[in-house]
Amino acid sequence: MDVTKAQPVLFPFYSQLDMIAAGGTDMKRCIGVMDEAFALLGKGDYVMGGPNRNSHGMRLWFPLEPQHPGMPNGGPDQRFLTLPAYLGGRFHACGNKWYGSNIHNPSKHGLPRSILLMILNEAETARPLAIMEANLLSGMRTGAVIGLSARYLARKDSQRLGVIAAGPISKFCTRAIAAELPSLTRVSVYDIVPEKGAAFAEQMSAELGIEVVPVGSLPEAVKGQDVVSASISGSGGPLIEDNWLKEGSLLTLSGRVRFEDSYLKSARIVADNWKMHQAYRDEGNAFPPEERLIPHQRIHELIAEGQIRESSILELGHMAAGITPPPDPAAGRTVFLSNGMGIEDVAWACELHERARSMSLGTQLMLWDEQPYVL
Repeated sequence: MDVTKAQPVLFPFYSQLDMIAAGGTDMKRCIGVMDEAFALLGKGDYVMGGPNRNSHGMRLWFPLEPQHPGMPNGGPDQRFLTLPAYLGGRFHACGNKWYGSNIHNPSKHGLPRSILLMILNEAETARPLAIMEANLLSGMRTGAVIGLSARYLARKDSQRLGVIAAGPISKFCTRAIAAELPSLTRVSVYDIVPEKGAAFAEQMSAELGIEVVPVGSLPEAVKGQDVVSASISGSGGPLIEDNWLKEGSLLTLSGRVRFEDSYLKSARIVADNWKMHQAYRDEGNAFPPEERLIPHQRIHELIAEGQIRESSILELGHMAAGITPPPDPAAGRTVFLSNGMGIEDVAWACELHERARSMSLGTQLMLWDEQPYVL
């Protein structure tokens, strides 16, 4: 090939309808793809952003009190974020999920809280492979990782699931946990807005074919449950008391909650990627206190105080890679920390891109057809 001659660059855009047609709502398949991605994570065949190559992403965080007209006010859920990542193995691609979030979007603008877009590139050349809608992609991979945690960390005979918050991510998580634990017979859901809990129960009961009931308090959603799923956005979060969580239980976190120290010091802690949580801590501490957002900050504080051994924290990727055997779920209590990674987006995007391409889905876009303006 004449290397001086530019090659045409064409690639597809996939709408949400294209993503659905390509199998974007296939939760069992998505959990399987996340298992592959976490095995590569455990083996180290990945790269994320930041100095330690494990950063969750880079955040654009508006000032709490902007000094210029038109600039948005900052807050716990008024931000933009970019999540670049490379994933090896059969995926062998780079990608970047870009999204903005405004907690007032649903009530004021008739839009989802977050609006997401995914770009997928060849790892060597940077040639774009695809651009795709990513609200569905992101929700699916978030739920699928929680389902994967149930695969490795929950008792196989689990019958009762408690759900904290009735938002869209909780629906994805509930579907994924139910896909991995067919023994489930009852789901209890709590939301601070009772109408949301009732609507969640009606929809999920019809989808899953099991009893899903709204409950009137947080303790009712936690006490006696085999698995608890918490997907709460924003800062802070409710307090879960130690004695609410029974022996043999799994608590999965894809959102913000607070715990009594006694629970954190006695529970088995499993992370999606502890190096990412270390990066969260280091990057978060660089912000002013009023703008600091460090997931699971209390765990870092207890480590610094010598009350939790950092070496005791387990990694889901090591389990998926076969490096560390999964713990006995009946022995003690387990909390799984999940804060999302770009490698998850890359894995599911690659999977759906291959499916969509084989089905001739999408709208073709062109960067250039012959000679670009600048080589």
